Order: sequence, then C-alpha cells, then structure tokens
Amino acid sequence: MSRAGALCLASSLLLISLACSREDRASLHRRPISPTPASGWARLPLDADAQRQVKGAWIGDAPGRSIPFLEAREGLWESRSLPLEILLTGKDSEGRSTAAFSLKVPEGWRVGERETLRLDLDLEGTAPWVVQVKAEREREGGGFIAYDPVSPLHLYYLTPSGSRHTLDLPWDSHRYRLTLLASQGAAPRIRGLSVRAETRPEALETELALDGTLMPEPGKPRTWRLTLPDTERVVGLDLLLAPPVAPLRPEIHLGENTEENRGWSCNDLVWNLPALNTKASRIALAPVQAKTLTLTLPEGATPLSVRILVRRQTLIFPAEAGQAYALHLGGESKRAPGSLGALPSIRTLAATEPLTLRASEPDDQGIPHRETTDQRARPWMPWVAGLALLVLGAVAWRLFRQPE
Repeated sequence: MSRAGALCLASSLLLISLACSREDRASLHRRPISPTPASGWARLPLDADAQRQVKGAWIGDAPGRSIPFLEAREGLWESRSLPLEILLTGKDSEGRSTAAFSLKVPEGWRVGERETLRLDLDLEGTAPWVVQVKAEREREGGGFIAYDPVSPLHLYYLTPSGSRHTLDLPWDSHRYRLTLLASQGAAPRIRGLSVRAETRPEALETELALDGTLMPEPGKPRTWRLTLPDTERVVGLDLLLAPPVAPLRPEIHLGENTEENRGWSCNDLVWNLPALNTKASRIALAPVQAKTLTLTLPEGATPLSVRILVRRQTLIFPAEAGQAYALHLGGESKRAPGSLGALPSIRTLAATEPLTLRASEPDDQGIPHRETTDQRARPWMPWVAGLALLVLGAVAWRLFRQPE
C-alpha cells in the first residue's frame, strides 16, 4: 500500500512539474516601427491585428529596453479654460451674424499646447434654425484663412433636445473669426462664447473612411445592417440620406445585438434638403470596437450611402531619431519605469507624421504569459486524478485478491 501511494504521488508530482516547466514562446512576435526623422513625440496608430493584442503590448528599443508610452484617448490631458483678450460680436457687411476673438495664452503655454479648441457659444434667436459656420483663423503676417473641414460645421436649435451650440476647431492661431450662414430659419445672434483648450484625439480627422453597403435587416422594418471586413474602432459615420428629409436622429447599434450590448440614439442630427441648399451627414460616436453596424431610421427616411469613420488606437511615446523601435505582442507587457502622464503636456501631437508598423517577425525579447502554479497545473489535474484512481484501484484489487 505504501509503495503504491508513493508511486501515485511520484506520478502526480512528475506530471505537475512537466506542466509547470512548459513555456510556449510560439505566440510571441514583434512588429518593427518605421524610424522617426526627428527626436520628439511619436504617434503610432495600430492596425486591426495589433489592436486586438494591445493589452499586453510594449514598445522596446534595439537592446530590448522598455520605452514608456501612453494610449491616446479623450481625457488623457486635462482641458484648460482660455480667457479671451478681445471679443467682438455683431454683423458683417452682408448682415450675417459674426464674432471675432483673440485668446490670452496662459503663462508658460504656446499656441497648440492642446490640439483642439472647444467653443461654447451663447446664441440668441427664434427657433427653429440651422446655420453653417464659416470659421477662419488669422495667419502669421495678417489676413484670415478659412478652416476647411471634411464635413461642414453646423449649429442648430430645432427642439430643446435637438440642439448644438458647441464647435471644435484646431488650435493653430491666436485670433479667430466666426460667421453664421443661415440654412433654415434666421441665424441667431452671437451674444458671447467661452473657449477650452483640449487634447481630444477623437475630434481630429479620422484615419480611415470605409465605404459599406447597408442591407435591409430581415424581419425589422426601417432597419439596415452593415458588416465590416474586420473589427475596427469606429468613431463616427458619414450617413447620406435620400432627399428631401428634415433633421432627424437615427438609432445606431454597433456590435451584435444582445442584452449586454444594446443600441443607442446618437446625439447628432442628419438631414438632406436640396431646396434649402443644406445637408448634414456627420455623426460622432464614442469609440467602439465593432464589426457590425445596425441603423434604424424613422418611417420615410432612406439611406443613400454610409461611410464608417475609423480612428485606430494610437500609442504615443518619446522617440529618438535614428533609433530602432518595435512593438512587442503576444505575451506579457514589460513595464517601463515612471509615468509619462506626469509630464505637463504633449505639444503638437497632431502635427507629427504618424509612424507605421511593419510585418510581423519572431520575438526573442518577448515575455511569455506567466501563470501561477495552480493555473498551469489545472489542465493536467483530471489526468493526475485519473492516474491516481487507476493506481489506487490496482492496489485495492491486489489487496482483495490476497489470501487471508
């Protein structure tokens, strides 16, 4: 009996030790990063494959030292109210509502200390109204140059719940001028405005605009579905509706429709009114990793086309010119000492050209996933228990067969 018990114990320990000693490095790989032309902050947008593995990712230099990095996201850097040096409001020579203002930059700051200016306008007018905003900033040497966004800037007040009085502009000047062009109703008067400086990567231009085909959803009236080739980080839509259609708020769902993952009504309105020479198609969404999109519109509204706006997850790190860097994936992250978040700010984030990831290669500097002894032994435990039962059964059988 004691010999059999010893055998069982030895077998169990052998199997557990084999399980504990296994180290799978096959999943480790790295993606070389394109070199940066100058030292400073570098932006590294991730592709769909790298985004799926970002949880354990780390950036290393050629000797394998971990380089500190930050993940670009809204709210990463605290926003700052900017006082106005000058604010002039009124009407231009054509009778259009206008405002000109200059910013007082806080001590120690410069233009572009944050990438985005968020304007909150105090408007007075008779609803309903919709206006397109012509935004200009003063260039060096004098004279104004217009800001030409991909999608026109609109403000509107149709109902208390269907209104927008805020704008996002790039911070690349001291002085700005706004002009309101009426699309529906009479343009309101600009009574005042306040400005905050923010680093909001989601407010920057999207990196990808993916065209898709909306297919009617079977069994669901006024609902269409679109499926992307791969899971992407969706930050908005460019939805063009068949005219004429007045401003409406679509219901959008990203991802599979489950109890845990419900759809929502977006905050933006879209419309298409050729008779009034106005349309709006841009819808901003909180970043969501999704492969499918479901769109529901009110009765009578029909989508003509849709583009999915994608902003890839972006890593920001201090890079030296001429140094080789790589993104390590597939294993545990290698911590870098300190925290970049303690720095006061990251300037000209949007001005730097993004770096790119190259093809995957084996990673001899990667760190395999580390598991506790219990976790590593757990897959083997049924086999150990089965072997122990067999040994004990054999011993019991021999005992029963022994003559008294």
